[in-house]
Amino acid sequence: MHFSYKIVHVFLLVAGWWWNSALAHDFWLEAHPFYTPLGKPVDLSIHVGADFVGDSLPNIRNWYDDFSLYLPGEKKSVPGKLGDDPAGHFTPDRSGTWLVGYQSRFSYVDIDPQTFRKYLEMEGLDNALDYRRKKGLEQSNGRERYIRHAKALVQAGEDFSVDASTLAIGYELEIVPERNPYRLKVGDRLPVRLLYRGEPAEGLLLIAFNRSRPGEKQSSRSDEQGRVVIELDRPGTWMLKAVKILPYSSTDVDPKADWQSHWANLTFELR
Repeated sequence: MHFSYKIVHVFLLVAGWWWNSALAHDFWLEAHPFYTPLGKPVDLSIHVGADFVGDSLPNIRNWYDDFSLYLPGEKKSVPGKLGDDPAGHFTPDRSGTWLVGYQSRFSYVDIDPQTFRKYLEMEGLDNALDYRRKKGLEQSNGRERYIRHAKALVQAGEDFSVDASTLAIGYELEIVPERNPYRLKVGDRLPVRLLYRGEPAEGLLLIAFNRSRPGEKQSSRSDEQGRVVIELDRPGTWMLKAVKILPYSSTDVDPKADWQSHWANLTFELR
């Protein structure tokens, strides 16, 4: 009974999060720890909230289409049982950088006009703001179909016999580092690319921040190659995030929705 209650409670929390706060836009993966000795187990948790503050979610298979470990040329499901929180775990058997990917299923939300406008402004979704202004829809609810694409990088041991840090894994929107952050130090620059359906995503706002000072955010729009450069100005856990939103037509999959959005997230730790 306690287990069932927990599942229902978390489901209601996620479903109603948009209504409770216009600020709760982050969905991310965390590794415990991000750095691990080779052969030691790593717990993987799923979070929803803002600025590294929020709730962890259990492993509910119907909530996602992918929860996997990636290495070059390899992919395997993250071990984890129904209801587990942390949602998964693995024990790295090779030294290097492992990639964890989580892709949710599509969800639907109906947001009041004021909250919808605030969220579009916060995430730099100027195309949607302009579209609503031109179409006279600023007082209409935001009826949105959305999906989450989250990735985390985990470093096992001190060597790099495997390196999945720069892999593109085929998520519809994803953040792909062009350098391995575990080879970098404080003060280095990290170039990343935003890809939408495998192609450079120009003009998206990438937001980056560190857990220690989440209020100090770096925000830059991707260039024509989908590229943004981040200044790694302090150690600790980093989050990079970006959103792409497009208007829906009446011929698309969900007749209730006026918009479809993709949310990409990447986390890692800098020593």
